[in-house]
Amino acid sequence: MKRKYMQQLSTLRLTIFFYLLLFFSFPNAISAMDEEPKEFPKILKVGVQEDPPFVMKDEDGSFYGLSIDLWYMLAEELHLLYEFEEYEHTSAMLLGLSRKKIDLSINPMPVSGTRIRQLGVTHPFFTSSIGVAVRNAEDSQIQIFVSNIFSYGFIKLVMLLMMIVFGFGVLVWLAERKINQHEFRDGIVGIMDGIWWSTVTITTVGYGDKTPKTPLGRFISMLWMFAAISLISSFTATITSRLTVNQLEYQIENLEDLKKVKKIGTVNFSSSHDFLDNYNISTYKVYETPKDGMIALSKKEIDVFVYEKPVMKYLTNVEQLSNKLKIMPVTFNRHYFSLLMPKQSKLLDKINPELADKTSKSAWKRVLEKYNLHQ
Repeated sequence: MKRKYMQQLSTLRLTIFFYLLLFFSFPNAISAMDEEPKEFPKILKVGVQEDPPFVMKDEDGSFYGLSIDLWYMLAEELHLLYEFEEYEHTSAMLLGLSRKKIDLSINPMPVSGTRIRQLGVTHPFFTSSIGVAVRNAEDSQIQIFVSNIFSYGFIKLVMLLMMIVFGFGVLVWLAERKINQHEFRDGIVGIMDGIWWSTVTITTVGYGDKTPKTPLGRFISMLWMFAAISLISSFTATITSRLTVNQLEYQIENLEDLKKVKKIGTVNFSSSHDFLDNYNISTYKVYETPKDGMIALSKKEIDVFVYEKPVMKYLTNVEQLSNKLKIMPVTFNRHYFSLLMPKQSKLLDKINPELADKTSKSAWKRVLEKYNLHQ
């Protein structure tokens, strides 16, 4: 009987121990189920589209460029498996992101409020701005120089200068003609003496053959000398600028100059496209790639091409268009490029810390220098 009792007690102890073990292990099992795996078990689909110098395609079909190098750095650090999925158009890639057909896009996409609301947007990795490319003039330097000399603006400046010189010459002649008749004679000849003196004074030649001697004449001379200092400087600068050989068909210095251009080109679904729409510039033609737009500009299909300034500088050098095209100094709309992924993607929290870390180190600067994208 006692033996039977001991067996029952032992069974009861084992049962209690089993339930206690199950009770304390259950929360740990639940938390383990909630934990996210350290690595993604699937192969990520990475959307890419040719967009030099960020994404380019070699002859063997492999991709390279600034965004590709950045992705290699991130994927290696996070131990990610992936495969590239190529798109021909930006609109198709954005649609693929919204429908979760791809896990992320590594093409440089400008950050905007709409994209932040619709997609997952990483920390920026590149700063850009909108630039303007124009075509070099085909006329020779001699043709442009001669046309500027006989232009209405240049002739008007010269005539205005001659009128001022004539006016001060007559004033001095009127003050000197009675007392200083030897140097400022009567009649037309005396007026010419005054004009000669005025011309010699403004050009700072200073022959000394004509010298005002009356108090009024000397007072007018002082006024003329001080006025001539600033006058000749401003006239020289203005005339020089008009005679400078202008090798550009269009001078774009501000937004108003851009609005006057009739044939503008840009890239579809780009920040430059949005920029033109925001400022009600509707006379533009869209191209699928910036390379298409730059070539169209060189072939006179458009008068001005508006796009990302760093990209246009790169294409001008690579496509050997520097003798045909010129990137203007003017800059519009500074903005940032980021990687995009579907909304609420778990990948965003993994990539963001590494992206911020990688782009803050000297290795990233060397990558920028590799593609001539200094910042």
